[in-house]
Amino acid sequence: MAGWLSGCLGGCLDFCHGLQLSGCDDQIWQGCGLSRAEVERYGRQVVLPSLGPEGQKKLLRGSVLIVGAGGLGCPVALYLAAAGVGRIGLVDADTVALSNLHRQIGHLARSVGVNKATSLAKACRELNATVQLEVCPQRLSRLEETAELIARYDLVVDCTDAPPSRYLLNDGALCAQRPLVAASAVGLSGQLAVYNFEGGPCLRCVFPVSLADAEPVASCEEHGVLGPIVGTVGSLAALEVIKVLAKGSALHKSCLRGKLLLFDPTSSLQPCRTVKIHRQADCAGCAPKDGAAPPMPPAGCAMPLPREEISISPIELHSRLLAHRPTFLLDVRQRSHFAVTRLASAVNWPLTEMSRATEEEKLKKLSAAGDSLVVCVCRRGNDSLTATLLLREAGIVALNLQGGLQQLMAVSPDSRASRASLPALT
Repeated sequence: MAGWLSGCLGGCLDFCHGLQLSGCDDQIWQGCGLSRAEVERYGRQVVLPSLGPEGQKKLLRGSVLIVGAGGLGCPVALYLAAAGVGRIGLVDADTVALSNLHRQIGHLARSVGVNKATSLAKACRELNATVQLEVCPQRLSRLEETAELIARYDLVVDCTDAPPSRYLLNDGALCAQRPLVAASAVGLSGQLAVYNFEGGPCLRCVFPVSLADAEPVASCEEHGVLGPIVGTVGSLAALEVIKVLAKGSALHKSCLRGKLLLFDPTSSLQPCRTVKIHRQADCAGCAPKDGAAPPMPPAGCAMPLPREEISISPIELHSRLLAHRPTFLLDVRQRSHFAVTRLASAVNWPLTEMSRATEEEKLKKLSAAGDSLVVCVCRRGNDSLTATLLLREAGIVALNLQGGLQQLMAVSPDSRASRASLPALT
């Protein structure tokens, strides 16, 4: 049965191609309004009853802004370009790194060091040169500029991995009155929702907690991720974009409106399930406000910059270690990272555990330091800064390694320790 259906479908498309390509008499034959090249390229999806020629035309006229050109952004952009979405904007300020390639399938090894948005746009052009690609190699930080950029497109896709960016995109989409397709993935799980769509909830309706009061959010950098996980969630996000754009079609009616999709491939019973989400009357983002100012990103988003009086430079720490001066190194990375590579004599206490410890527990943990200088370290110096502040609140004099282990590694790039650290720190 399947073989017969496949043969009929292929024959039907070949017949359509033949009509388009042979210049048949227009008085006898009538096409669907798509060009010959469009029928040939998109024919296999045009014949789907849930999309059809009219749905394809909407895709060709559609425009999508994708923020984040990494593990999620790559499959979203590639599938939308392949499907014929007319205009795609790509926003990302980061450059491609070797450690990205296991999951960010829009980038190649030769793209290492290239801006991610630029690299992904090139991959999309090579896949479908008829799509208009617009590159924005910068980081969005202000609500006004974010809303202005989003307003140029039919919808925005959040493929970022930082909570401040997610709330900024949510608020920008609200100001621009555009739907937001929000995807996230870390470890072995993912989430997907369509916010601000046809009277549905926004991100703040579902996750109203201020970032300043929330628990630390898991990241791929700290907790790892498998490529197929972000690939699957990204593909599902691309499908939701197609549903949103194809208004009037059966696909459009099946959109994730009022639902949050939870993806957990380790569950043998239900790897994909949805839960209902509702718009909240008192939402800080989308609830009606007479004369109120546009919603702003929540307080506490930005990590404070290291202050000189609580920091130690990589050069200073490097010299101190070589001179064997008493130093208590407290590595606050996840245990799985610490197990791969670490500084000699370093003690591991993950920030996630430290943040839950009482003042007495902190004092007991650091009692082994004695009169040594306490220096908190992590990969880039962000988590270790938080740890330094937590210890100082408990009365423990500690310093933060500026720039983290990556900068310390750069101080002596030819050393054996630096070479050993490279795989885990990139």
